[in-house]
Amino acid sequence: MKIKAILAEHNKYRDEVGVPPLRWSKKLAASAQKWANHLAATGTFDHSGAGENLANGTAGAYSVTQLIDLWGDEKKNFKNGIFPDVSTTGHWDKVGHYTQVVWRKTTEVGCGLASGHGKDFLVCHYNPAGNFIGQKVF
Repeated sequence: MKIKAILAEHNKYRDEVGVPPLRWSKKLAASAQKWANHLAATGTFDHSGAGENLANGTAGAYSVTQLIDLWGDEKKNFKNGIFPDVSTTGHWDKVGHYTQVVWRKTTEVGCGLASGHGKDFLVCHYNPAGNFIGQKVF
């Protein structure tokens, strides 16, 4: 796991909007790795709970930073507002990964990566979780 690269990629997006950088959490990384292993073993793509981003791609085709950039690319549809009114599309789920990455109140991240069923699965867990209704993103 490329911890420095994962933190740098998250913090690049956070720096763009002026929120403090995230710190790495071994505890969050352990839970994220457990869920990534589950997804890889089952070939499913479901969330385990709040405060979580998921990405997948063809095994070996994407770096962890490229997978994180899938979330960052959602910023093109982001509008600064009160959650869930944060998307120019009218659908918060079109920007929900991005908003979790840049959520001001989030201070820690931990990620896990696993391969199975021809795919790489990246799971990142965040604390405190973001995307709370009625709160500002940053």
